[in-house]
Amino acid sequence: MTATLNAEMLTLLLIYQQVATVSAMSADKLGRVGVVVNRVSGVGPVLAAASHAEAVGYGAAWLTNGGPEDCMPLLAAIATRTTRLRLGTSVVQTYPRHPVVLAAEANVIDQLAPGRLRLGIGPSHDVVMAMMGIQRVAPFGHHQVYLQVVRDLCSGQPVDFTGDHYRVASSLNRRVDVPILVGALQPKTFELAGQAADGAITWLCPAGYLADVGLPAMERGAQSGGRSRPPLVAHLAVCVHQDAGEVRAAVRHGIPNIRFPSYQRMLVRAGLDEATAGAWTDKLVDEVIAWGPAPEVAGRIQQMFEIGADEVLIRPIGAGAAAQEVIRWTIESVAAELSRL
Repeated sequence: MTATLNAEMLTLLLIYQQVATVSAMSADKLGRVGVVVNRVSGVGPVLAAASHAEAVGYGAAWLTNGGPEDCMPLLAAIATRTTRLRLGTSVVQTYPRHPVVLAAEANVIDQLAPGRLRLGIGPSHDVVMAMMGIQRVAPFGHHQVYLQVVRDLCSGQPVDFTGDHYRVASSLNRRVDVPILVGALQPKTFELAGQAADGAITWLCPAGYLADVGLPAMERGAQSGGRSRPPLVAHLAVCVHQDAGEVRAAVRHGIPNIRFPSYQRMLVRAGLDEATAGAWTDKLVDEVIAWGPAPEVAGRIQQMFEIGADEVLIRPIGAGAAAQEVIRWTIESVAAELSRL
């Protein structure tokens, strides 16, 4: 009898250990997924979205740049309303914001949320900068210099820099240990991320493109810089919704990037030649956007991890008449599915 009980207890213990291991692995995976939280308008709703992401179990809250509420003061507000979430920008447009200003803002947020902030930076696009009256001169060179200046300022040492894009004689009052990631679409920006940044953030890049182009370019950059490859954050649009017409209409209305030449070049290189027309076809939406039932969307996220992404950043898309409810359901159902994987 005692031997039988001991065998049963041992079996239960082994089952418990297996369940605990799976739960820990699932929690770790969900912790490697972040959510864009400024997909809604208004400071209050953005703060509520960040708190919701933390409560559901996601690992990070990210803010895109642009729109009526600026991302940096919003991040400071989120820092005071959350306790665990990592915080990030995906990405700050560099031309409108002097690197000294961005470094000073990062200094504040890092003090509010020590160790939780990551800065994603990028030079944006000609048409976007033109709306501000800004001429985007030599964007790749500008990106390199901006990265260098912000990193030097965050080191806590005085910076005296004169170059093609900036003259900086400034310093912060402390060292700011904030990882700086670059927005990457083309091979040379992935190489820059591998060589000189703390990682790369993508947007709308198919998994196959990241596996065949993005990650190898990062590896080349890392080798040239004599270091290991930094993290890749794969930014993916997601929608748990099964009405194809409503999803495709939401993408056409809400994601204008298909009209930008840099995205067209990236998608053509990914084998989607129809991107040159500058419009979302049904095939492009289905290839680039993760939509459908929750298990399928979670599977697309898992695919990003399988090809080598270190983190996944999801931007929920609202579709149909109840768009906000679709966004909320997307966030919650994807979290539940990822916890089961």
